[in-house]
Amino acid sequence: MSYICSLCTLDPLSHSLVKLKETKNIIIFYSCPSKAKLYFDCEGIINHYNGVLSEIPSNKKWIWIFDSINFHFKHFKQFDVGIELAKLISTKFSNNLLKIIIINPTIYISLTYNIVYPFLSKKINDTIEFNNDSEIKNIIKIYE
Repeated sequence: MSYICSLCTLDPLSHSLVKLKETKNIIIFYSCPSKAKLYFDCEGIINHYNGVLSEIPSNKKWIWIFDSINFHFKHFKQFDVGIELAKLISTKFSNNLLKIIIINPTIYISLTYNIVYPFLSKKINDTIEFNNDSEIKNIIKIYE
């Protein structure tokens, strides 16, 4: 059974984590916090990510494309969301994480990363890539 976020059922733009593509061995997820209406809802976001990522089969790797477009000061102020996501992914979903690709990086993403960095495991930190290519299809093509 697929995870269903109750808030996203009411408004699909509440949170931001969706499956973009699934191949034989890899699942690619996409998020864009600036497009999420409830970007400040730490508990809801953690529940959403936990629910979605818990459905990844143990035999598959996963990639997270994090789109920073329009990530501004109001999003940066919610660094508790970033810290809790770092803890969640580091402790529960790092085993089959292949890569985190941060696209369209802004100064506020760099500042957020500096705050979140201590809460990430070394393995997670080693997977992070900053990428200025905003064409998601180009990134996906690499992993097809």
